[in-house]
Amino acid sequence: MSNRPPNALKHGAFAKMMILPWEDPQEFEKLHVALVEEWKPVGATEHDAVLSIAKGMWRKRRMQNFLSSELEGHRADPNHAAYDEASALRAFSSYIALAPDEVDIALNGLTARIAEHLRRKFPRGDFQSTSKWARAIQNEVTSVLLPAVERFGFDRSPRVLIARDAAFFSQELVKYELAVDERIEAMIDRAVKRLVQAKAMKQMLDTASPNGGSDHSKKLPSNKRNGSAKTVPKTEPPLGSTRQEAATRTLRAHPRSS
Repeated sequence: MSNRPPNALKHGAFAKMMILPWEDPQEFEKLHVALVEEWKPVGATEHDAVLSIAKGMWRKRRMQNFLSSELEGHRADPNHAAYDEASALRAFSSYIALAPDEVDIALNGLTARIAEHLRRKFPRGDFQSTSKWARAIQNEVTSVLLPAVERFGFDRSPRVLIARDAAFFSQELVKYELAVDERIEAMIDRAVKRLVQAKAMKQMLDTASPNGGSDHSKKLPSNKRNGSAKTVPKTEPPLGSTRQEAATRTLRAHPRSS
């Protein structure tokens, strides 16, 4: 009998695990199947424990994705200390190339100084169409502003990157991340312990004697031609008998001659 679970997407294995809209159900199934191949669960109890391990590991990945997404959001926020101006200018240029009608909205993703510079240098009324206005602003960003930022302020050394991102990873956030991680690890540990105990219990039951008792029979020599021994049940002395009573019975059966 195969230990591989049925396809989780077809048989409702996700009923106990919420998959968020931006997550890939196939990736969770790959994780689940990999754990099944590693632990080789047998029976509903063991499969449930493996599923709990998969859920815990998936939640750890989800937490990291949440933190990465939040950090990227702050890097694009001109009012946050973790703001990455070079990345914001690149994103702005790419965005208005695809949506020239939304230049005013895209300018909100730049610092107030840069946005004011672009509005003052390229007034909307000087251009016959929105697309021409967007192309002029885009050209200014790619040929003037972005090279200036990269030349004078685009320091990617570890020291600078750590100092910038430290504004995001506050002590409160680090403590929160550690607390969540500890809770998830505890859940995984409990599931592993439950799985190991289930396997150990099954092994004990499989190796136990089916009769549950000792053999009270003994083999005695036989007068059979083939010389084989015959098994004779072991008899117990009568209840309440003692050595003295046995000796008395022997003397009565064989009295001394006078």
